[in-house]
Amino acid sequence: MNLNMGNQRFENVEIPLLWGKRAILEDKKGRISIISLEGAEAVIEVLGSKPAPNIQYELIKDGFKIIMNGQELYSFSPGGRIITGLSLKLPECEIQSTGIRVGSNMFSGNMIMGFGVGIVVDERGIGVGAPLPEGLAKLVV
Repeated sequence: MNLNMGNQRFENVEIPLLWGKRAILEDKKGRISIISLEGAEAVIEVLGSKPAPNIQYELIKDGFKIIMNGQELYSFSPGGRIITGLSLKLPECEIQSTGIRVGSNMFSGNMIMGFGVGIVVDERGIGVGAPLPEGLAKLVV
């Protein structure tokens, strides 16, 4: 996949930003989509900065929370383009026009080429240019 997101250029990358087990993508209009790769099949949770059809969610002050099996997983603020882990213990992620902020780390103006994952975020930290982790559902865009 080749795309621009948060002032980064991702070329020949399968997943530009992997937040836990969720692929985060930005379309050409700046809308964010979040796709769970946890199960056997990928599940779109956020599509074009809105809750995807057939996804359980709850509206909050500046966005919505994604809920699965009664558990609040994360919140998404479309205006700020901020993803905040609730039961998912992951650093906050913000997709800005000038960069991608993960926790207190800012990525801006980078080109990431030829990796399974461009930027990977998990409970242990952040990596740039990582292989695709095993056990994820296949992301088809």
